[in-house]
Amino acid sequence: MTLPASLSWRTARAELAALAAVALALPLRFLFRVEPFDPEAPHPTPVVFVHGFLGDLTNFLVLRNFLAARGIRNFSSFSYPPRINPQPLAFRLARTLEAVCTATGAKQVDVIGHSLGGLVARSLIEIGEGHRVRRLVTLGAPYYTNRVPEQELAIFAANDALVPAPHPIYRPHGRTRVVPECGHLGLLYHPTALREVARYLTRPVKSAAAPWLPSRAAA
Repeated sequence: MTLPASLSWRTARAELAALAAVALALPLRFLFRVEPFDPEAPHPTPVVFVHGFLGDLTNFLVLRNFLAARGIRNFSSFSYPPRINPQPLAFRLARTLEAVCTATGAKQVDVIGHSLGGLVARSLIEIGEGHRVRRLVTLGAPYYTNRVPEQELAIFAANDALVPAPHPIYRPHGRTRVVPECGHLGLLYHPTALREVARYLTRPVKSAAAPWLPSRAAA
């Protein structure tokens, strides 16, 4: 694979550090234990993490701690075996979201998906199963559209060798972010990406959001 010329040494070092962090976190699955639902949390909506291809729920440890420090404290996750086709996984994710809502009493959840995990979450919307999703954040998801719904934030890395950031015409104002000096795995750790996720999930809901509608993918 040929890396893009824009991939600076700084970004390359950051990607290597992110890869090391991913590997070192694997034995720490016990830290991702499910805590009792806290309806009194400042931001009580449950957050469901969806990892990428060959990923693991521990990929989100840094983001989880970052969100917890900002009042988002109810977490769950969706794991799956390696599989490329996102649609069957989307149906499984829908069942997981239903289970989380049943267990917590929440009407909706927020979903954060990295890479293929973001595409799986996006597929959930496309198959008409988005009624349990309050907000969706995708990190480096291989999905391009010029119609990002109000309930979705798409975050890309400027120097992503796997999922290049979209052309500006496919960046709906206010709902797409491109993190500079960042690569694919770096989206899980980059301070700018962490802040964007936290800011979006804690943003007050001004009014009832429109129902999820399938987006038109870019050609």
